[in-house]
Amino acid sequence: MPKVTAQGKTFECDSGSNLRKVLLEHGIELYNGNAKIINCMGIGTCGTCAVQVEGEVSEPNWKDKARR
Repeated sequence: MPKVTAQGKTFECDSGSNLRKVLLEHGIELYNGNAKIINCMGIGTCGTCAVQVEGEVSEPNWKDKARR
């Protein structure tokens, strides 16, 4: 089961979970400043909730590749 650490909190989630949703469910603030108001709401186009991932992850999909 993957372990997530963010803003001093550590918790586990199911493999294959949507990381953005998991962070929000655990009260992790994803945005700061104007990004709290102006963001893509998880569509994956703005990059304001980008995270660093360590360990095994799935291959990037076309959205991930295009954004990079």
